[in-house]
Order: sequence, then structure tokens, then C-alpha cells
Amino acid sequence: MLDKWQNEWSEGVTGRDVDNLIPRVKMRMESWRREEIIFFTGHGPFHTYLHRFNLITSEYCSCGGIGSKLHYATECPLTKSWHLRKPLSHFIPVWLRQVAGNKQTRNKIYNIVRFILANSQLFSPDA
Repeated sequence: MLDKWQNEWSEGVTGRDVDNLIPRVKMRMESWRREEIIFFTGHGPFHTYLHRFNLITSEYCSCGGIGSKLHYATECPLTKSWHLRKPLSHFIPVWLRQVAGNKQTRNKIYNIVRFILANSQLFSPDA
């Protein structure tokens, strides 16, 4: 069963961001907080995600940047207190692995997502 699961996980077309972080399937769960899961999957209050499903009209943040998880973690002035260094585009998968593997950076991610969830109206360009 684990071999079949691993094969489906490795060969799948969805969940590649998470596959990059957790390449091997396991019977025990990872000890990630909800906010960390939201960030690393990209399934959350990020304008690029919400716009993709037509839940909002624009993928732009109120600051004018494209509202991706990377934008909020590295350059949005509204989350500056928790910024991480922005990676070059070809290093994003490596950067995500490093962020996921470091307790301090995961705490920053946790705080960013909590702030966005609690203050979503600040991030809307229509507000």
C-alpha cells in the first residue's frame, strides 16, 4: 500500500509544492500548524489563489504587488515585520525547503498567515 501511495505521490501532477518539501509518504503526520500548511500549499488567503477560482476580482495586493505567498513572505509592506529574504526565481523550491526546515522561519510564516487571515480587508485593492 505504501509503495502504491508513494508512486502516486511521486508521479502526480498536483501538489508539487508539497512534494518538493515532503518527497516521501509516511504513516505518521507531519507536525505542521494550520497556518504553515496554508502557506506551503498556497491554498489560503493569497490573492493569486483566490483569483484563480474567481473568488476575488484581482490577483493584486493592495500594495500593488501580485498577491502570491512569496509576495507576502518577502516584499509586501503590510507584512514587513516578518519578511524573509527573497530568493531568485530558480531557487524558490530550495528556498521553500529551507524555510520549511527552519523553526524561526516557519514561525515568521505562521505570523504572516495569521496576520493576513485576521486583516484580509487590508490586502484588498478594492478596500
